[in-house]
Amino acid sequence: MHLKAPNLIDQARKYLRRCPPAISGQGGHTATFRVVLALVCRFGLSEADVLALMLDWNRACQPPWSEAELRHKITSATQASAGTAAVSKAARAPGARIATPRRPKVEFKPDTLARIAAKLPAAGLDFVRARSPLCPETQTPATFLHHLYRPGESVIVFDVFKSQGRHVCLWAEAPFDACVLDHLRNGCRDGVWYLCNPVDGEFHPNPRLGGRRSRRSEESVTAWRYLVVESDEADELVWLAALVQMPLRIAAIYTSGGRSIHALVRMDATSKTDWDAKVAKLKPLLTVLGADAAAMTAVRLTRLPGCHRGQDGPPAPKLPPARKRWVDEPLKYSANGDPIWTPDEPLAKPTNLWTGGKLQELLYLNPEPTLEPICKKPTRAEIYQKWLVDVRRQNGGICE
Repeated sequence: MHLKAPNLIDQARKYLRRCPPAISGQGGHTATFRVVLALVCRFGLSEADVLALMLDWNRACQPPWSEAELRHKITSATQASAGTAAVSKAARAPGARIATPRRPKVEFKPDTLARIAAKLPAAGLDFVRARSPLCPETQTPATFLHHLYRPGESVIVFDVFKSQGRHVCLWAEAPFDACVLDHLRNGCRDGVWYLCNPVDGEFHPNPRLGGRRSRRSEESVTAWRYLVVESDEADELVWLAALVQMPLRIAAIYTSGGRSIHALVRMDATSKTDWDAKVAKLKPLLTVLGADAAAMTAVRLTRLPGCHRGQDGPPAPKLPPARKRWVDEPLKYSANGDPIWTPDEPLAKPTNLWTGGKLQELLYLNPEPTLEPICKKPTRAEIYQKWLVDVRRQNGGICE
């Protein structure tokens, strides 16, 4: 019988001496199959060599396997090794040199992205804005977050990337102050971020950082709802044209104030493990189209729309300016006690102290997204016209 190099056979024999014999009723089949897998895949032995070694090891099994049963296990192991790395659980013998096949690395393919984007050449910024269920131009940083998070949830807002955040915003039922984050619109030179998934706002020991306390780690996350998809490699308009054709539950799309466009994808995972499993299925496809695979993490900072990046001027205020009145509260009262809603003198327009920079612009906002691609959604104008036709039909052709 022809055998491989003696050194490899000797290593396989040493490995078998450390493997306990298979015992019926105590996982004997699994134990035997793992041993066969190791000989076939880890040591790279032929079926004949594996059979010769297994016949010696088999003598101590209770009861011993027949030669036909061993041949069947060896054939099954050989077939399994040809497809996947099913031997990850098999022990590895010390000193054994193994040529394990690796999966090809998934890389960005500009040609594939360009081919998909070419199917929708009209997909520019205005195309996406028009199909946003909520008008993006009317949103403030606070209303943007209010639409995406639920009452009682907290969101951390950052103006320094490597920090624990400037504000922890706790969202409540309406009415709420839509301008509560407006002091961050200008004056933050590097821009403004928010943590994509809601947190409890408390500091917790982070075991991955030696127990250092943090409120921006996975220990603080209360819901695994979103995934941030962004691309720094692809052209932003080409990336956007492909993005709106994808069957993803996209809740928001916005620019970074730089050269990338971010998409907030609704995942609704039940746990971190479930989130990882769902993202693992999407990652290869998105990476081929230019998405940054390293950015697809559950605890991810992303740009807050409505704020500027790269401006020159004084630093942003540390806290929002004190409010002198409620939105629905009159400025003055007449002698009879009636409210005067319009001041006598117009308020002076504040001087803009900041110049330059780019807006982290909101393009699309849909708090309850579906898998229907954005490119197939009607525009807000089309929805309005349809509603107008229905109203006129109900009123006999008269719209009051």
